[in-house]
Amino acid sequence: MNEPFLNSEELRHYAFAVADAGMAEHLPDGLITERLVPNNLEPSAHLMPVLIDLNRSPSDRLDALSVQIRDACENAEVPSVALFIKTKAGIREIARHWNAMQLAQPQPGRKLWLRLHDPRVLHQMLRILDPMQRRRLFGLSLGLTYWIDGAWLTAERDADFQAYGHASPNDGVKPYAGPARWNWPRIERIGLVNRALHGAGIWQAAMLSISGALAEQLMDRAAERHGLVAQPDLIEFATRGLMTHIAFDDHPAVARVLKPDATSTEPSSLADRLALIQEYVWNELRQPEKLPQESGR
Repeated sequence: MNEPFLNSEELRHYAFAVADAGMAEHLPDGLITERLVPNNLEPSAHLMPVLIDLNRSPSDRLDALSVQIRDACENAEVPSVALFIKTKAGIREIARHWNAMQLAQPQPGRKLWLRLHDPRVLHQMLRILDPMQRRRLFGLSLGLTYWIDGAWLTAERDADFQAYGHASPNDGVKPYAGPARWNWPRIERIGLVNRALHGAGIWQAAMLSISGALAEQLMDRAAERHGLVAQPDLIEFATRGLMTHIAFDDHPAVARVLKPDATSTEPSSLADRLALIQEYVWNELRQPEKLPQESGR
């Protein structure tokens, strides 16, 4: 989908929409909505997203919503609705699925809230998960349409299965299912990856996927080669690498400041130390045809 919604009939191509809690108060009055609140998170209900039932909401209210979305898109603003859901399931099944998927338990006694309604989080999740895991994420949803950098993107539940010639796309899909054997270290790092992408000025959907994978590699490199573990340091390392060269840390001028000065009595962050490097070094590293090397200056 590349065009803004024009009227209530186009909105009804989707069964539901999801709005972030921060946008809920800006939605037109009269829409049929329900808070998506997982069990045990009732005290935090005000932070939870809102599910909008597009099938049951009055047409004039959908018209008001479509105008609101169109105006936001035309003004390069974030629309009030984060994503749209295509499904034949009812509100109970969809709410149950989203609530189950929002609250994950990667280890006994340890729970995480997944902001799946955040398009930048969802976009990276779809990149990380394998075809079967993506299918479990979708559940009974046939497609998800979400807003990234001025465009609506659509991901289909069974696209991977159809591409690889799997049998009936409707076989074996459960109404809702918690994540099994997911790579939780990667998923938990999505927030860091997105902050690095933001810092590097990367917004377009295709680049978010490619550069998201590169940001993960850079964070692994930072930890394995240099022992950097603090989140701000991992973000800074990945941001610099995204803006220059994946091997930027091989440059002697960079290598010298990656670790804190053992003789210094003042603690410093990686950002502080990299800020001391002269700009000509960064300019060299931004030239892909050049390997990192010490300048003769």
